[in-house]
Amino acid sequence: MTSKKHIAERAMQMFSARGFKSVRMDDIAQQLGVSKRSLYELFGDKEGLLYETIIDYFEGIHRRQIDLCAGAADVLEKLFIVLNDILERSEQVGRMMTDLKRSYPAVHDRLIQEGAARNREKLRAMLREGIDGGLFIDNFHIDLAISVLYYSASAITHHGLTPPEGISERKAFMQIASTFFRGIATAEGLQLVDRYRLRYEFREE
Repeated sequence: MTSKKHIAERAMQMFSARGFKSVRMDDIAQQLGVSKRSLYELFGDKEGLLYETIIDYFEGIHRRQIDLCAGAADVLEKLFIVLNDILERSEQVGRMMTDLKRSYPAVHDRLIQEGAARNREKLRAMLREGIDGGLFIDNFHIDLAISVLYYSASAITHHGLTPPEGISERKAFMQIASTFFRGIATAEGLQLVDRYRLRYEFREE
């Protein structure tokens, strides 16, 4: 029997090409050579399939980020790698989530809420790793810091904040991130922040 993961991957290809609203359960069943009844048994309904499909998509991104970070020298470099990957995917992800919000707002809102919680936990773990490694000071409020970085990054990647004229989205994003990291960095961490900012701010766009 075709696995849920395989169905999710193929369904995402169809949704990406045609949009969430245009693809019917009948279309997915026909494309995959399975019965529509099987889809309903596996996912409940189209919203259930959409949810599982997009969760699988974001888990794929997370696995890619883990692979990208495998050769990082320290947690600060990991943070810049992850933020850079978020920036590079922001347009694609933004279009997808805008389409989802327009067509299936309940699924969109659930994914946003759950995704924010997962991302905060990942960021919290990385900040604690930086504290333990002597790159960040240990007397700042972690949850407040997470909120500042999370909402600043979201404002740039979701176009809630328009950079001043002459400043690219990449440069604005990296300046905000590096300013944040400088604010909580130790003397050792400061040198690394400046090094990584230069490395990732001026990559090819």
